[in-house]
Amino acid sequence: MQSQLVFQEEKERERLRRQNLLLSQAEKPALEHFFKGKSELSVLDIGCNDGTRTFHRFSDDRISRVIGLEYNQQLVERANSQFGNTKFSFYQMDVDRDSFSADLQKLCAEPEDREFDLICLSFVLMHLYDGEKLLRTLKNFLKKGGVIFITESNDRISTLAPDEKNLLGQFLDILKEDKYAGKRETGQAVPGWLTNCGYDYIHVWCKEISAAKGEQQQKEDIFQTFFSYLPEDVEILLAEEPDNRKYQDWQNWLKKNYEELQQLILSEESEITMGMQILSCEKGSL
Repeated sequence: MQSQLVFQEEKERERLRRQNLLLSQAEKPALEHFFKGKSELSVLDIGCNDGTRTFHRFSDDRISRVIGLEYNQQLVERANSQFGNTKFSFYQMDVDRDSFSADLQKLCAEPEDREFDLICLSFVLMHLYDGEKLLRTLKNFLKKGGVIFITESNDRISTLAPDEKNLLGQFLDILKEDKYAGKRETGQAVPGWLTNCGYDYIHVWCKEISAAKGEQQQKEDIFQTFFSYLPEDVEILLAEEPDNRKYQDWQNWLKKNYEELQQLILSEESEITMGMQILSCEKGSL
């Protein structure tokens, strides 16, 4: 049992490594735009996981203070062990709780530390009951001229060709109902939420990550990032509810189609696009 847990943990680390590579490529132009000509910047990174991506994104000398928030206490401990120092600090916090605003204010004891130049949310809103509520709360922690930077999935525009059996569509239909996968079309909803919350200068930096014919490494990274976790999710769901007919059907679908879908995605002639919205905005007057 312990060896299986170690194996699953290593698989998740590899998936996150591939995800970080993909996201870094997509986010780099936007982040450089924010950092250019600035110094002594403060960053709040929500959903920091084990801190690896936070550390690599924000080690830039133009940034002086980084706070990472993560729901999972074990990941927080790992982040602080690996990367915690006078610049980087990581804390356990549940952004879905009604007390989140008060909890964050308490964490940032000094009033001047309660506002940030940059607040980042990567695949966070998709897991919340009310993502718009969090966006309203975060306005109180954003400096004048500060930026919120959001990355979210939008499976509505995901495509794969060739795909005569519509295996991608069937896979995404399962993801929509996988409670651990989050709300897969959140990226499409975010611009409207930001407008409702009174944010200004809403800008979409990226709508998709894609790989064309022959781009094999990109396809490998896309598969690891967007597809590799579903078998583990289904295994966990069945462990929780062994008699759940829907979960059993998902497992049967994976046994029958998962390897074929992988081969389609990784084939030399395939072209794949996965919807992934990267946006920024500034605090408005509302």
